[in-house]
Amino acid sequence: MFRFLSLAIWFVVGLLLQAPFARATGLVVYTEDFPPYNYLGPDGEVTGTSTERVRQLLDLAGLDYQIRLVPWSRAVQLSRTEPNALIYTLARTPKRDSFYDWLMPLMRSEYHLFGRSEDNRPVTLEALKAGDFRTACVTANISCEMLAWMGVPADKITRLPNQGILDLQMVLAGRADIYFNDLEGHKAQLKQAGLSAAFFRDAMRVPYEGGFYLAAGRQVPTEIRTKIRQAYDALLRAGEMTAPR
Repeated sequence: MFRFLSLAIWFVVGLLLQAPFARATGLVVYTEDFPPYNYLGPDGEVTGTSTERVRQLLDLAGLDYQIRLVPWSRAVQLSRTEPNALIYTLARTPKRDSFYDWLMPLMRSEYHLFGRSEDNRPVTLEALKAGDFRTACVTANISCEMLAWMGVPADKITRLPNQGILDLQMVLAGRADIYFNDLEGHKAQLKQAGLSAAFFRDAMRVPYEGGFYLAAGRQVPTEIRTKIRQAYDALLRAGEMTAPR
């Protein structure tokens, strides 16, 4: 069975390499500094759990590509306008469906609201909609979009540039009550700040699980998007990659 799967996946590779777009696309794959999913390693190369899956997929597809780590707002803008651009680790939301083709799920997401450990007020959707909490989010990040979707009044949302860990620091300094992140992202930010988890509390789980994806803007040629999907299907069939659960 293993021999059959190996032959099958390399048969797909051969078909992909024969296609006219195989070595002439020059894809640019944008992402941000967002450990543990994507970040610069000690050797200066972009690495991380999402990055490993993206490299495995695009290598199998036989596409020339380069991964660029840029500010998130720039990554979003370029991925929607450049004809040869992809983007990852991008959270899937209904608002983004009109802009992107979701090529490969990278992982399930589990979003939470985090506050200071000494603030024991219950955080609920009703309290958020009533404006009882000041929130912090990162511009162009899913956090601002999701806080608005949850009904937080605009004057209770502080939108921050994507520079470092400003949202966490706003909460720690008492200038905001809560901030939005997924569990692994929150752990990574605490580590980056050199802080103990005891400084924060998990105030509320956000009722949405859209997942993180590798995505292509709708302007990217259909042939390229199809080739990437074929490679992903081949990896799944060969058991060399599993879909997020």
